Amino acid sequence: MAVEVRIDFTSPELQANPYPVLEELRENDPVFWNGNAWLVTRYEDCVALFTDPRMSSQRIDATFAVLPEDVQRELQPLRDVLGDRMLLSDPPKHTRLRTLVMKAFSARAAAGRRDRIQMFCDRFLDQVVDRGEMDVMGDFATPLPGWTIADTLGIPQDRQDDFTRWARDQVLIYDRLGTGDRVAIMRQGQASMLEMKAYLEEVIEERRQNPQNDLLTELVQAEEAGDRLTMNEMVVMVVALLIGGNNSTAHLIGNSILTLIRHPEDRARLLAEPDLIRTAVEEVMRYESPVMTTSRIALEDMELHGQQIRKGDNVNLMIASANRDPRQFDNPDTYIIDRRPNRHLTFAHGPHFCLGSALARNVSQIAVMSAIQRCPNMQLVSEEINWARGFAFRHARTLPVVFGGRL
Repeated sequence: MAVEVRIDFTSPELQANPYPVLEELRENDPVFWNGNAWLVTRYEDCVALFTDPRMSSQRIDATFAVLPEDVQRELQPLRDVLGDRMLLSDPPKHTRLRTLVMKAFSARAAAGRRDRIQMFCDRFLDQVVDRGEMDVMGDFATPLPGWTIADTLGIPQDRQDDFTRWARDQVLIYDRLGTGDRVAIMRQGQASMLEMKAYLEEVIEERRQNPQNDLLTELVQAEEAGDRLTMNEMVVMVVALLIGGNNSTAHLIGNSILTLIRHPEDRARLLAEPDLIRTAVEEVMRYESPVMTTSRIALEDMELHGQQIRKGDNVNLMIASANRDPRQFDNPDTYIIDRRPNRHLTFAHGPHFCLGSALARNVSQIAVMSAIQRCPNMQLVSEEINWARGFAFRHARTLPVVFGGRL
């Protein structure tokens, strides 16, 4: 009798280095059944499935189906809110929402906020430069995106810590943890969601009466062919910005600094050629992607590489593997700071390409450049990285470093 093999990507060994296992799958078993979902590991297949109408992003039901029925009823308020999230919707709903908000998330709009982003970077680095040491995650990478995103939205600074907490609780909803943990995580996610929703409803109503020069006002005023966002859709749009812009950007900043510490010649080159910061961060997105995977639901039966994917099956598009596929990238396991072209999939592909990518890029580029300039010769306190447990995202939980006079 065949023994089913399951791969636990949340294990400490695979958190530390998932790439050999991903390479094995990519070369020998590119569509792999992992007990409760398919893992698709090749670049070309991921690109195709990102745009395949047989793949649905509307996966709320799958998220809640693993919970007991009484817990599902208890968490119905959370389910109702998440049901309006653009990332978790298909056309025509997805098309409508994206069309309404595209202008607010444009590259030009993001570029106009660079001075404010630099201000927050300087504020956090001012608190550590004289110490000669910091936890990159706790002191810098984790709080910075929350502050910049809340500022972009127009949220008062005295509420920004709340937004950081709300974002942390929301992102855990989407990661893959044990069943025992999941109920508590979902309950905490609902409590945070409802707390944030109540606050945002008040702020949104105030923006209707008194428009400001901020993203929240732009969402309130967004209109296309007489259509506007509902209150719930605006709240969920902010949730999406918090999750994608806050947590993923924090992880990207941390992974970027870690990568540059581990590649001192590239760090020295970047300091000498600051314009390389754009390709430097893009290459981290490929080489050490903060996003391991994103999932889809099969809407009908289909075959891929001889495997029968059934209607209703969960399909994980393994971004971290696709980003190291030698069919797409030369020397995929090497960090190349000026790699061009670099068509990584960290921001996804096709209709669901990350709407906040311009803002995430700006925050990450400014943060990484500021950190290596103001904290010279950063080195790890320990080569043993404390990776956070999870499947959807990969990042250090803590990242202690020393620099300057402490070396």
